[in-house]
Amino acid sequence: MILQSLHDLYDRLAADPSYEIAKPGYSPQKISFRVVIKPDGSLFSISSVADNTQKKPFVNHTVPEHQVRSGTKILPQFLCDKASYCLGVDAKSGEITKNRNHFDSFRDKHLNVENEIACDQYSSLCRFLESWDAEKLNQFREIHPDIFSLCINFGIFEIQGSNRPIHESPAVIRWWDRQLSRDGPVGQCLITGENLPIARLHPKIKGFASAAALVGVQKGTSYESYGLEQGFTSQTSEIASFKYAAALNWLLDGQGRQKHRTFLADTTCVFWTDKPSIVEEVGLQFFSSGSDIDEAAQDQGLRSKIEVLIKAMRQGKDVLMDIGENPDETDFFILGMEQPNPGRFAIRFFYKSSVSELLKNLQAHYAAISIIREYECGGSNGGNGQSEFLSNRDLINQTALKLSSGKLDYNTIPPLLGGALMRSILENIPYPEGIYSAVIRRIRADRTINYPRAAIIKGTLVRNHNQTIPAMLDPENTEPAYLLGRLFATLEKIQEEGHTAQTGGKLDSTIRDKYLSSACATPSAVFPRLETLSTHHRRHLNPGRKAFFDKLVGEIKWNQSATKSTHTLKEQGMFILGYYHQRKALFTAKEKSEQEPATTEQTV
Repeated sequence: MILQSLHDLYDRLAADPSYEIAKPGYSPQKISFRVVIKPDGSLFSISSVADNTQKKPFVNHTVPEHQVRSGTKILPQFLCDKASYCLGVDAKSGEITKNRNHFDSFRDKHLNVENEIACDQYSSLCRFLESWDAEKLNQFREIHPDIFSLCINFGIFEIQGSNRPIHESPAVIRWWDRQLSRDGPVGQCLITGENLPIARLHPKIKGFASAAALVGVQKGTSYESYGLEQGFTSQTSEIASFKYAAALNWLLDGQGRQKHRTFLADTTCVFWTDKPSIVEEVGLQFFSSGSDIDEAAQDQGLRSKIEVLIKAMRQGKDVLMDIGENPDETDFFILGMEQPNPGRFAIRFFYKSSVSELLKNLQAHYAAISIIREYECGGSNGGNGQSEFLSNRDLINQTALKLSSGKLDYNTIPPLLGGALMRSILENIPYPEGIYSAVIRRIRADRTINYPRAAIIKGTLVRNHNQTIPAMLDPENTEPAYLLGRLFATLEKIQEEGHTAQTGGKLDSTIRDKYLSSACATPSAVFPRLETLSTHHRRHLNPGRKAFFDKLVGEIKWNQSATKSTHTLKEQGMFILGYYHQRKALFTAKEKSEQEPATTEQTV
């Protein structure tokens, strides 16, 4: 299913030249330098190629497909290779490479086919390779001592005065295309069903720490059977393996990565649709990070598409029908991959559905986690990065340890959790309990209760435990843990206002910093002391605020039964939601009181 879907994606991309996907026999490579040769075969210049717009030391360029080269194997590529092969120089040091066989093999490979290609530009390259030696290399290095340090990736060749590389010459292209006929064993391709030459080795997938094949069987292992080895054990034709690999590389490391690739903890995700759609065009804003929406919205055309998708998330598929898209007839795909170690891939999840089903499940997800935000905000994206539509990455990052520098340590995110969360959202099934418990632990450790964490807790309790929890404060909720959370938030606010009234300054730490963890897990051990401390803090309040807080505490305690000695994990979540709701309500009431100074009492 995965390979077939990627194979179909290639056919769709190849039919539209604007996607710039490589055709069979070619592949995109990171080009860092250009060797310019005079028509007589002498060297004119070696220059760096850099993408200044992206601040990268290379540009992506389509070149003749490279053969798989691993370990110490000497295998020159055609008209595009590393500096050690095409110039005989070590890019890091600028010195002549110790293994002269790299350049010799590159030279011999090209000289051997000169007569077959019969191209003047190609012949100029051959004259250059014949005459290039250590002496000329040293002479050039004396004049340009720093140029080789920029030749870190692959290089291509050009003729002085020409506006295209040698590998794009018509005669070279015709010859190269004739070499693509395969003579391997013929079999029925598992992707297309056609009888075609079978691939022994599948193309490598890029975009990870190391390039590796997605499909492969190590030679000489127990996976071989019926006299078949390597790629012949899972029959995939040469052309089909090229197509699925080219499509996946386009998503991961090519032009498509800007709109189709995102990261979820240790998982790299790519998504696409089987025909052009708004979901494919701007879906990255919802799968990556809500705060990215404002950045993307700087472009008017993209902003309008985002607004349409936001409207569809709220109102359903009819919004897309109104603009001419049929979400029932558009398939959506998302693939999650990880590289646990070099040379291997792990498929974390693969999901296929219609766009209408995707929207339906996303609506259910956002309804489950919907909760009032900490800050007042307008539009789709709130202040301080508080988006109405929290992305999967926004949620999963709440389980990561925050370092003293303020950055998140992504290695502390529980493994496999990202894939499990994505699957629960896309298939509308219960959320992984692991993310709920991880967020509870993180809250008790760093005493931070924010909007995304509250959303995770609410969503898990609603979907997994059939709780009915509104987005805002629920004064009618009499669950003891929820009431204790409200009481804790109220006592903290009393402490803050009492200290400010007494000293005129702000507290460095509150009862949340000292008692939140124990109040959440073992409330009976700390609440008597907290209420005693609160009596002292209330003495410093003005009469209006004191009356307000006395009334609020009385209302909360009136509905409260005896304080439990310990809370279960579920009850700890209700405690945190009670705290979060009450804290937000108190600050909302304060904002209103500042706008309406004539009002002496606030209603929460």
